[in-house]
Amino acid sequence: MQGSFFENNKLNGDVKALHKISKKLDAILTDAGFADVDSKLPKEYYYAFSIDKEKSKDVKSYINEFTKASLVNQVFISKTKVADRINLFGQTILANEIDDVDEFLKLHSNFSLIDSLPITIATITDDKIEEWLDNIIDKNKDILTKNTYLYNELAMVLQIWAVEHDMDANKLAKKLYNTLKYNALRKQIIAEKVYNDPRSLLVDNQLMVLNDHHIYTAEPTIVNSLIDQFLPNSKFDNIINARKNVHAQLVDSKFENEVLDDGFKSPHQSIMIEEDGNIQIASPLVGKMENYVNVDYIDIDKDSKLKASEEYKQVIQFLTHISGGKLEQLLYMLGFIPLQNTGILAKVRRFFILLGVPGAGKTVLASLLEKIFNNTQNNTSCILTSESNINKALTDPNLIDANDTKKGQLTLWFDDFQTDSQNNAISSKAGTAINGIISGKTMSGAAKFQQYHDVKLPSLIVIATNALPQIRQVGTADRMFVFNCNTKLYDEVDIPNDDAAAWINNKEVQEVMFYLIIKYASKLVTMSKQDLGLIFSQENSAQSSLSNINSSLLEFLEAQHITCPFDLIGMGTSDLFETYKNHTHMVTASYRTFKDQIKSLGLKFQRKHFNGEYYSNVIVSGNKALDNGKMKDMLIKYAVLPDKLFNYETTDDTYTLQHWHENFVIYREEQGKNKQNSKLFVPFNFND
Repeated sequence: MQGSFFENNKLNGDVKALHKISKKLDAILTDAGFADVDSKLPKEYYYAFSIDKEKSKDVKSYINEFTKASLVNQVFISKTKVADRINLFGQTILANEIDDVDEFLKLHSNFSLIDSLPITIATITDDKIEEWLDNIIDKNKDILTKNTYLYNELAMVLQIWAVEHDMDANKLAKKLYNTLKYNALRKQIIAEKVYNDPRSLLVDNQLMVLNDHHIYTAEPTIVNSLIDQFLPNSKFDNIINARKNVHAQLVDSKFENEVLDDGFKSPHQSIMIEEDGNIQIASPLVGKMENYVNVDYIDIDKDSKLKASEEYKQVIQFLTHISGGKLEQLLYMLGFIPLQNTGILAKVRRFFILLGVPGAGKTVLASLLEKIFNNTQNNTSCILTSESNINKALTDPNLIDANDTKKGQLTLWFDDFQTDSQNNAISSKAGTAINGIISGKTMSGAAKFQQYHDVKLPSLIVIATNALPQIRQVGTADRMFVFNCNTKLYDEVDIPNDDAAAWINNKEVQEVMFYLIIKYASKLVTMSKQDLGLIFSQENSAQSSLSNINSSLLEFLEAQHITCPFDLIGMGTSDLFETYKNHTHMVTASYRTFKDQIKSLGLKFQRKHFNGEYYSNVIVSGNKALDNGKMKDMLIKYAVLPDKLFNYETTDDTYTLQHWHENFVIYREEQGKNKQNSKLFVPFNFND
């Protein structure tokens, strides 16, 4: 410490230059006949101090070395005469006055000129250190806030005194810090006071404040409570404007942003997942985090009792049920919850549909997660979105801000999913937002007292619904991963007394769930993009070819024996649509929506020149050889063209799709052997 603070330090600016100006001003005034005037600089005295070794030999050697280091090779300026003295350590300090400081500095080029007296020469009365500290601060408070060297010297003097007198060094240091902090704060603007408060943190130009759980949050009531402590008593309107000013001023580049640590704080732990997948458990005081969890992490692999418990079996059984048998995929999905700031979901680029019959347990899963992660001190959910209408939640700036990760939001979970359209469609604008969010892009949000600003939303989007939504946005449907549960909760899961509300309040159930989430999160961080792609591939999704088809179209396909996407290749879309309307009696059906649903099956539309004619919007796979071969066989073997597919005036010789299907089995089987085309032959699940 001595080496850091006391050696080779040029302190307090160019004091020598100031001294020369003073001497020159003296000479000018004397030549002008003004021997003693008030406008002249006050008289200054120059001293070099040293320790009387003989008289100070009984003082501990480390204290003598410390004081010597604070005085050596320095000339100190004083506004009054200074005599030899005994300082607070009992050392005899010799004061050597220097008459001609210019000549002295010329002869001693290794000396520096210091414009304040050293703390180590100060005397003390009756060992009253707190009174002594008050006196030192009162005389030097303006200098101490600017002069780091002097501040550190005083802090070290207090530490030595405390050690030698069996006192609490932290108490003295805290008094020094608080006194100087108050003096500095009086001169700061309110934004600076808020920024310098130890409870605040600036992250991405957004103010975050430590709450009672020792986590940082941008939640308005917490943030405004801190700001208001620095506001003078004033009317409500003035408070509103002051809050706005604080947020606006903090955008200034002079305020340094910090980065939060990834992880959770629980009542007794800080839980972090390192880049290599290791799970680190530390004191809850460790780390700067924005997320809280109500249970501690328990490594169940090392807790045989919990692993053998009924609660563990029930949680696994429940997750297997609600995932429709895709347990591993669901556990990995839940593993994304702790990984919001890692960017790992951008490698997957998936959002998730939790499809299930009423009573399947979709809300039970969301409620269990809330029990684990929700802040019990407020009424907001860090799992469920503040707005269940997805089209509004992802496009309204105020709703976007409400779901900011800096306010503790962990997921965008839409339970009891809604849209603002009659056919349950996710709008193109919301679809674009989904694509951006799962790719890690920020969105523009707005909130009270703040300007428009970038908002980081949780990248995990889960839509829980009884019926699949229609998705209008190109590319969004391809990023959907579906879990499908078609049985009710109590038919498959052994929930005690069939009481899900009591079950999710069971602490051991919560501990098991949290363990699984952290365990699978730790696996995710070390996975390659290829490995992640395999886990969340469309083959593992319950999004069969019907995942984006509404019920009326499903019934139509089943009635016409259209059993897989391959059956649709070569058909004219407009004729197929007119037949669909006649069959379902839906005269107001949308042709565009119909095409979007066909497109979501992985099929395309092309203008084809075939058999001497042009046909628009023919359904194709994109494999030219397969498409042309199918159309050629349809014509040669069954005299079927893209615009001649159905006839409901049934006679023995008219073509129906059932006839085509029954006579085309061998052809379909041969084509289906090609692995590249196999997905075209995956049969629709009409039981969904």
